[in-house]
Amino acid sequence: MKQIIIMAIFLMSSSWGFTASIEVLKQEITMVAKANTSAVQNQKQVRAELDGLITQLTANQPLVTVEDWVQYAPGSWRQIWSDEADNSPQGAPPQNLEKIFQFVSPEGRAVNFGERTLGNGEKVTFALEARGNVQGNTQNTKILKAFSRSQGLVSGEFLGLMAEDILSGTLQEFQPLAAQPFPKGPINAESDLTLLFLDDDLKIGTAPNVFSGETELFILERVVSVP
Repeated sequence: MKQIIIMAIFLMSSSWGFTASIEVLKQEITMVAKANTSAVQNQKQVRAELDGLITQLTANQPLVTVEDWVQYAPGSWRQIWSDEADNSPQGAPPQNLEKIFQFVSPEGRAVNFGERTLGNGEKVTFALEARGNVQGNTQNTKILKAFSRSQGLVSGEFLGLMAEDILSGTLQEFQPLAAQPFPKGPINAESDLTLLFLDDDLKIGTAPNVFSGETELFILERVVSVP
């Protein structure tokens, strides 16, 4: 009986240790990402550090499945780090890397939000409506339409409500934006995001740059509203 009890305690401790290590790695990844969200000069060094942590995080994890996507992907996310190249047209207003968000519906419809600052200092919110589908651990996304509003992203705004304004077609806040088709603009651009990790808190994936083909890393955290 004593031996059985000792074994049970060992198994419980081992299980707790494994769970704790996953949570610790998630926290470390989030901390590194948030500390460097806007840093563009040291992206290679940060990418190397994040790659090492992500390798540890995913070492004992099964591949992300369609079922995982259905369970965790819908909802609102904030991009906290990426080394995605800025493919904006020359002269485009600069993007605020601290304010990139995404809303995903259970049906795979999505809206990507970003804030840019015009030359006169005015902040504008741009939005891209997209359609996605998942096969295995790959999420394909195609940009369909572009929208904008003459206001930046405000702390406390619910991303789901902003997305509903676009997805429902009510367009009380956002207005259609004339945007060119890819490669001169975003319309019809497609990308395949390979999901490396996905749970209720964190989404991590890589995708080839649509111009260079270079693999870029994307890390997003769960949010409900604009921080």
